[in-house]
Amino acid sequence: MQKKNDYFEYAKILSNQYSTFLSNDTVEQKILKTFHGRIPTDKFNSDLTPREFINEFLLLHYPNETSIKSTFINNVLFKTINHVSIFELNVGNSRLDLCKINGSSTAFEIKTDLDTPKRLRQQMKDYFQVFEKVYLICSVNNLNSMLHFVPKECGIYTYHITKTGKYVFKKHRPATKSNILSPIAQLSVLTKKDLNAFFECPNLETKDAMIDLIITNKTEKEINKIFKLCLKNKFYYKWNFLVENSSDILEIDYQWFFKNSLSPEIVYL
Repeated sequence: MQKKNDYFEYAKILSNQYSTFLSNDTVEQKILKTFHGRIPTDKFNSDLTPREFINEFLLLHYPNETSIKSTFINNVLFKTINHVSIFELNVGNSRLDLCKINGSSTAFEIKTDLDTPKRLRQQMKDYFQVFEKVYLICSVNNLNSMLHFVPKECGIYTYHITKTGKYVFKKHRPATKSNILSPIAQLSVLTKKDLNAFFECPNLETKDAMIDLIITNKTEKEINKIFKLCLKNKFYYKWNFLVENSSDILEIDYQWFFKNSLSPEIVYL
């Protein structure tokens, strides 16, 4: 049996090799190859399918962005209603991990213990121009090293992992509403089709021309309101699909099913 301190390396290998669309047989072969035919059964139910084994093993031994994101969704976002959450949204020069849209807009940037803060300042600049509230999600151990890179208006969620592998999230400080919202930055997140449908803007030759026209005809308050409405409507089906099927979807596959909205019964054949 492998030593426990080897499990992180095995989990890293499995994480790099795993894809949601792989067949169960292929997943099983990758597990056997990684563990040289000797799967550690001391911590895992022998009735687990190969996919379920990888899911539990990665959550327990490899706290990367996928693990933190999915457990944050379970522990925080799934606990609230009447909102739409979105995965991986392009915002300015950054790619936002998660955002939530209800009456207000909230961005969540995840920094795991495997990440560095080198891009955090730019990310904060981008997000505060687009979202009313911004939160950083980081581990308790990593908090002090991250604080220097975020403004005081940025809210913070911390997490720690118990000995049994449970992720515990806590709101370390609340976010303060952004005072640098930029209509141009908000509209730039959207497509020309979005601008046409939600802002009743004629389909001009360039997106920049459409943005200029909208800014001329609408107030910042109106743009912010319609921006939130657009995102909520645009991603409602994808988020609702994940919520309704979450009991049948493994945590490590949340993002894939959000993007593809295919039945777990078909994908997990």
